[in-house]
Amino acid sequence: MALLLCMVATAHAQSDYYIRKAQGYQREAEYYQRQAEGHRREAAYHLKKAESYQREVEYYVRKENTDKVKTYTRYVNDEMDKYKTKMRYAAEADDKAARYLKYAAEALERK
Repeated sequence: MALLLCMVATAHAQSDYYIRKAQGYQREAEYYQRQAEGHRREAAYHLKKAESYQREVEYYVRKENTDKVKTYTRYVNDEMDKYKTKMRYAAEADDKAARYLKYAAEALERK
């Protein structure tokens, strides 16, 4: 009788362990989802800045001010690089979130 009670208690403890692990993985996934959203928001900002600088380029092309055209073209390129970087970070964070959700599902299967 005592052996059976001990086995049931052990099985319950293992079940709680995997539930807690799954919850931890889920929290990690939520963290990375928030990170990805933030990176996408920043990417949108950089894209908007690039569009603004592109309008400046067009203005200075009409005014035939080549120095300003070169400067603002460089600004456009810099902002587009920042946009691409932030989108890459967002994709990486999305991948991590998906990985942690998979870990959580696996932990729940073990319980």
